[in-house]
Amino acid sequence: MQKIDKTADKILSTKYKSWLDKLIEENTIHDGRYCYYYDDIVMNLFKCQSGVCTYTEMYICPTELYANGNWTKGRYKIPDNAEYKRIDHLGELEHLDAEDKKLHYWNWDNLFMIHAKINSIKSDAVLVPYLKPDLEDYFPEKYFDYDDETHRFIPNTDIEDPIITKEIQNMIDKVLYLNHGVVRNERRDYINVIRDKRERGEPYVIDRFFTSIKWTL
Repeated sequence: MQKIDKTADKILSTKYKSWLDKLIEENTIHDGRYCYYYDDIVMNLFKCQSGVCTYTEMYICPTELYANGNWTKGRYKIPDNAEYKRIDHLGELEHLDAEDKKLHYWNWDNLFMIHAKINSIKSDAVLVPYLKPDLEDYFPEKYFDYDDETHRFIPNTDIEDPIITKEIQNMIDKVLYLNHGVVRNERRDYINVIRDKRERGEPYVIDRFFTSIKWTL
C-alpha cells in the first residue's frame, strides 16, 4: 500500500475546498447525502493515488479521467468529447475513520478511492490508524514485506511486537486484501511483464503495483 500525498496543495477543486473549509470552520455536521462536489472529490483522489486502488494498488481509473485539463475555474469537468465517461472507473469512496464519517462525510482527510470489489468484501472492517497512507510518518516498508516467490505481502519481519504483527496480518487478509487471489495473480503477472521488458531492454511504464514493483525490481 503506497504512501499517498493528499496535502492541501493537491486539491485542484478549489470550490470544493472552500466549501469544506467553511463547514469545518462552522463545525457543521455533513452526512452522506448527495454532494455537489462528488466528481471533484473522486477524480482529485484518483489523481493523488495515480489512478490505483489505495489498498491493492490495482489500476482502477483511466489516466484521462483525472488529467490536469479536466479542472477549470476550480471545478472538475470532463470534456464533452472525452473518450471516457465519468463512470468509467472501478472505484468507490472509502472512509478510513468510521466515526468521522458519521459527522463529516465529505472530509478530504478521511477519503480515499478503493476497488469496488474490495470495498464490498471487506464490508465494515476498518483500517488501523497507523496504516493511514497519507500520514507523514507512514511508509509501507515500516509495516510490510513482500515475498517475490509467492507474490504475497506479509508483515515486516523486523517488527518485534507479536501483537502488531498479528494486527498487520489481519489488515492484509481482511481489510486490504493484498493477497486476494485475483489481486495477487494480476500483481504477479504485471511484475513478470515489467521484468521481461527490463531484461530485453524494451521501454515500459509502471502505472500500478508501485510498492511491489519497487521492492522486487
